[in-house]
Amino acid sequence: MISSLYSGVQGISSNSVALGVIGSNIANVNTGGYKTSTVSFATVLGETQAQGGVKVWGLGKSWTQGALEYTTNNTDLAIVGEGLFVVHDLAGVEHYSRAGSFLFDKDGLLVNQDGFRVQGLAITSGTPSGSPTDIDTSKTIYEPKATTIMEIVMNLNSATVASGTFTNTITVNDSLGNYVPLTLTFKKGESANTWTVSGELPSSIAAASGTSNVQFDGSDTMSLSFGADGKLTSVSADVAITLNNMDAVGSATQTINWNLYDEVNNTAYNDITQFASNSSVTFQSQDGYATGRITDVKVGEDGIITGVFSNGKTKELYQIVLANFPSYEGLTSVGNNLYDVSVDSGLPVIGAPKTGRRGAISSRSLEMSNVDLATEFVKMITTQRAYQANAKVITTSNEVLQELINMKR
Repeated sequence: MISSLYSGVQGISSNSVALGVIGSNIANVNTGGYKTSTVSFATVLGETQAQGGVKVWGLGKSWTQGALEYTTNNTDLAIVGEGLFVVHDLAGVEHYSRAGSFLFDKDGLLVNQDGFRVQGLAITSGTPSGSPTDIDTSKTIYEPKATTIMEIVMNLNSATVASGTFTNTITVNDSLGNYVPLTLTFKKGESANTWTVSGELPSSIAAASGTSNVQFDGSDTMSLSFGADGKLTSVSADVAITLNNMDAVGSATQTINWNLYDEVNNTAYNDITQFASNSSVTFQSQDGYATGRITDVKVGEDGIITGVFSNGKTKELYQIVLANFPSYEGLTSVGNNLYDVSVDSGLPVIGAPKTGRRGAISSRSLEMSNVDLATEFVKMITTQRAYQANAKVITTSNEVLQELINMKR
């Protein structure tokens, strides 16, 4: 009878642990990246023994994929498949997590909700390289590019009288990224179907001097001639526009190629025409841009973080890394959705997403808990019944012992 009391106590103790695990699972049903905990039981003695009992054999986790919750934040990331994010705490200690609710802090670092720094590979010359490091955008800029090519699609009204003009301004960029308004004035010639073009820069950019501030192939003006069909006939090559005397903004003399001639087919483009229609510009472009400050990021399935800049340009900056383990069940949970390496987990194998059994990254997504409430409620019912049954064993054993004592009286 005494052994049955101890068996009942062991059953109560073991099922109490199981109820605690079930309660933790239910409590974490909305915890991002949470993995369901499980309890395993084992007999204390072999089945051939007259006496027995039960004990908690081990605690494990179910590492099945959780459902994805979609968000509007580009730095909310979920792992689809195997792997864990790598983060460093404030002391530089490495931890691992499936919870990808990340943000950029005041210092431009990509961190989790506790300020732990997400790790990635820096991208240099378009290739991720080196060792994992903090993802830091605080000093990231997109360097300016001076305009080297420009195009203008326009029509000059064939009915314009001699000395009549049409003016158009195209904004280009100098070597420092400044915006420079380049004004072109088209003046109808005395001869039919002829025009001259002159250029001007604002006095705040280029002061007057002995040299014209805008020159066309070394001349202060350029000539345009059109055929009876209204198409350009006088151009046999692209025109080099030189911007001079830009000391006011500190930039160097600049040459821009006005793309007017198709060298492959040896003919002028139909970008400038002279038809019986109002003088107007329908399209213009140039290849320069100003300095860009990062305004947003995008994250691809391969973990590549692409910066979006204020000048409209994009650039690949980092690649998020993931850690894979020989045994996920061996990882040690340290709270706050973090895990640490243990002897049972084996050492992490860190690399790019979608390589070496590591999963893909889903941006604007968070992995939800993989807890199945229905399953947990069924477990809770059965565990509660087991607890009650073991309690009944104790009370029944106590009654039998009481009868045995009463026999002596």
